Parts: sequence; structure tokens; C-alpha cells
Amino acid sequence: MPTPLIDTPVSATTELPDFSTGPAAVVETSSWSLPDTGVRRRVAAEYRRRGYVIVDVPGSTPTHDDLAALSGALGLGRPFTPPLYAGSAHTVGGVSRLTAVPDAAHPFQGAAGQNVHCDGTLQQLGEIPTTVMMCAAEAADGGLSYLVDLVDAYAELRRLDPEAAAQLAHPEALVRTSTLVDGQSVTAPAFAEEHPGTWITRFSRTATDAYRHLPGQRDALDRALAMMDAAAMPGSSYRVCFTLHAGQALVLANDRLGHGRTAYRDDPACPRLLLRGLFTRRPLA
Repeated sequence: MPTPLIDTPVSATTELPDFSTGPAAVVETSSWSLPDTGVRRRVAAEYRRRGYVIVDVPGSTPTHDDLAALSGALGLGRPFTPPLYAGSAHTVGGVSRLTAVPDAAHPFQGAAGQNVHCDGTLQQLGEIPTTVMMCAAEAADGGLSYLVDLVDAYAELRRLDPEAAAQLAHPEALVRTSTLVDGQSVTAPAFAEEHPGTWITRFSRTATDAYRHLPGQRDALDRALAMMDAAAMPGSSYRVCFTLHAGQALVLANDRLGHGRTAYRDDPACPRLLLRGLFTRRPLA
């Protein structure tokens, strides 16, 4: 059986050459409209090299308008509203409010920890390349964010165990099922080539995800999932952790990195609140 990924360094043929477990890339600016050309270029460059970047506007309390200003500055266009959320009171103009509220109809209401996942539960692979999450208020305790370099972990899986890797790339590899609409699901590969040599992903490990193996390849699928799970564990060279503070926004390559967070506890007077937009474009310099 191949060596677990958790202690395996990223290979030289990395998809994201500057992804690391070191401090997150934070770009400070005076306004969410990114008035400085150099700042816009740095944000786009960090996104391309690391798969993510944190934009920091000190002292700000982000609003829907601020998310629109940031996405406009980066050439992302309007937020995409998945059909699943089209009628939700918690997603307005494509911007979703991620917070813990006592509302069973709210798809983002929990304070429990989240396993690694990609956004856009029922969209096709590659449809949502970019996620932006703005922190308007952070948790009183907990709520640590983490990112997982899925494309490079999968590259290592292909190198070490091609049979296992094939279980995540066939057309029926991953079934993602809605928790809001009974019986609604989408079946597609968990990994695929966007262009020759460039891979994208929708890999997720949540209660709504089910994996299917090729005929007679159950053991190979188990190996694949075990190795990808190891890549997402604390201490892995494919995982970086940080706290997204109030006044900061995470710009994330949603089809290359998975993300999750630890459980958190709120201050009732100021509950944790993130504003999230999903985008069908990548940041422009």
C-alpha cells in the first residue's frame, strides 16, 4: 500500500507552486475596491500561486456592497446563485449569510465543525472556480479555517497509486446530494483535467457525499479516500490553518482547494457572520 500523504511533501510538478503550511498570504488595502493596481495584481498572483489569498481592510465591517466592490475590482462579475438557493431568504443577490441561527431552513446555520469540501454542492465540476468569504464578525471562540491543496494531493496519489486515483476520476465517482431538496443530486468525477496537465476538483467529504468505484475496485477506492483524507488531516503538508478575522476576505480557488473549519462558540451579542459569494470567473490582475 502506498505511503500515506500526510508526511509527503508537495512534488516539484506542483499545480500550486507556492502553497505551504506557513502563514497565510494577507494583502492589506485601504478599500474593498482595491484602488491600487499593485494590490490587485498581488491578489490575483497569490490566488494563482497559492490557490488563495486573504484581503484585509483594517477596521472595516464588510457588507454586501463591499463584496460587490471586491469582486468588481478583481473582474469576477456578479455572484452566481446556485438554483438550490434561489428561493432562500439567506442568499440575496448571490450573497449568502453564513452564521449560526435557529432556522432549520437556513442551509448555513450550524456552528459545528465542517469537513473538507468544495462549494457549489450541485453544480458541475469547474462551474464555480472562485469563492469569496468576507468576515463581518468572528466567533467568540473556535471557528479556525483550514484549506487543503486537493489538486497537488491528488497528483501525488496519481504518482503513487494510479489504480486508486482512477476511482476518483471516472464519470460516476462522486454523488453529491442536497440536504434542502429531497432526492436532488449530481453525479460527476471528483477530479478531472481542465486542460492537459491541469486538474480541477469537486472533492468533498461531508455527509451528503457518496463515492462509487469502478467494477471490482472497492479496495482501490478505499485506498484513494484514505490517502485524500490523510492530506486533509492536521499536520499534513497539504493543509494550512488560520483564523479569518473581522475585516478580512478569503479569495479561494474553489476548484483546486478544499476548505473547512473547526466548531465555534458565539458571543450572543455579536454572532459570527461571513458573507459568501460564488463566482464563475477567476480573479484578473
